[in-house]
Amino acid sequence: MIQTMREFGKKLTSNPGIKLLSLLFAFLLWLVVVSIDNPVMTLPFTSIPVTIENASVMEESGKAFELSDSSRMISISVRAERSVLSELSRDNFKATIDMTELEGNRVPIEVKATRYADRIQSITPRQEYATVMIEDLKESQYKIQVETTGDVADGYTVGSKSLTTNVVRISGPESVVSEIAKAVVRVNVSGMTSEIHTTEPVVLLNEKGEPVDTSALTMSVKESSATVDIWEVKTVSLTAAYTGTPASGYSATGNVETSVKTIDITGDSKTLSSVQSVSIPESAVDITGATGDVTVTVDISRYLPSGIYLVDSSKSEVAVTVKLEAAQNKTLNVPISNLTLENVPEGMTASFQNAAGVFTVDVQGLSSVLNTLVPSGITGTADLSGVSTDSEGNVTPELYDANVVLSLPGGVTQGNATVKVLLQKGDGDTSDNGDSDESNSDQHGETEKTDDSQTVARD
Repeated sequence: MIQTMREFGKKLTSNPGIKLLSLLFAFLLWLVVVSIDNPVMTLPFTSIPVTIENASVMEESGKAFELSDSSRMISISVRAERSVLSELSRDNFKATIDMTELEGNRVPIEVKATRYADRIQSITPRQEYATVMIEDLKESQYKIQVETTGDVADGYTVGSKSLTTNVVRISGPESVVSEIAKAVVRVNVSGMTSEIHTTEPVVLLNEKGEPVDTSALTMSVKESSATVDIWEVKTVSLTAAYTGTPASGYSATGNVETSVKTIDITGDSKTLSSVQSVSIPESAVDITGATGDVTVTVDISRYLPSGIYLVDSSKSEVAVTVKLEAAQNKTLNVPISNLTLENVPEGMTASFQNAAGVFTVDVQGLSSVLNTLVPSGITGTADLSGVSTDSEGNVTPELYDANVVLSLPGGVTQGNATVKVLLQKGDGDTSDNGDSDESNSDQHGETEKTDDSQTVARD
């Protein structure tokens, strides 16, 4: 029995046909096992970004383009063995479109594997074409502005701002470029007390102050270096003056009010230290012809010293009010002896008719000022310049009316007033002081003097 089995085995191993059949059977058995353990499968991969090649051909033709939202990311189906698929992710695939292959408003999508490409049986995009939105290309230039964010330390404010590059040129789809209202560089100044130097990105904003998407735009600069000065704040007093004369019967009280008594200013430290107050000049407030209080709105920024600025420019307008009152009338009896004679004609002597008496004059002004007037303390002049002469230039000796001008406080006016003055022929040196005494009479010629007259000799 044993011998018989050995002879059968020897026949099998020595037969080539049987050997080949055995190998084929083993291979088929391996295929069955592999197909069971590592089958070929199809697996989806999503959110694969689409990249663009040869975009410059559109710019050269004066056109701008943008992928539609549905074409920015695509999904694919990949067929391969399970062991290969398990090693892949969406990052192992690259989806591209070539703008030289543009057909109307669509471009074919090509997807390639960057890993296991030789072991992948097929890659099928869910969409074969990317949709492209084409517009005219627009170019614009914008001045870059510096915007600050945050609040500086107490007692300080943001001063001057500058950029190393303050212009940006932008090109892109007309619809996108047209959204841009301004270009800014933002600098955070929170808690700062000194100058800031920083480099920040250029941000494009629309009319609402919202950022504009720059993905489809070409910008000449993406960032700029900014310098922001931080200045001290100083509080100073504010004063105002006025010019002009109110209507007849009215007077200014001298009280000028401003809607704010102090203002906050700033500037470089050297200039700021020299400013103690700010004055609104009289030329800014004119009360000519006014019959009541005058209020004028003034832009005080116009009257700040060079290099000085308001901390809050929105508060530059200040109301200035000049108080007026209706003038009051008062009659005064002023001693004639308080007057000095002026312009006595040559060769004549002059004397008041009633040197010991008083003359009456009406004055007008604010009651507060009129109430302080003491007639005995008021002085003035009696002017004889209006005396008429004959054809030979001589003056007839007689009584004349001399116009009186009183020395009165500001805001007080007088009515017409005259006093009687006697002119007589005389000789001697001229005396205009109106206080001739007997020594003057002895030296300047014979004069007439009584208890109720004052005499002035004039050669």
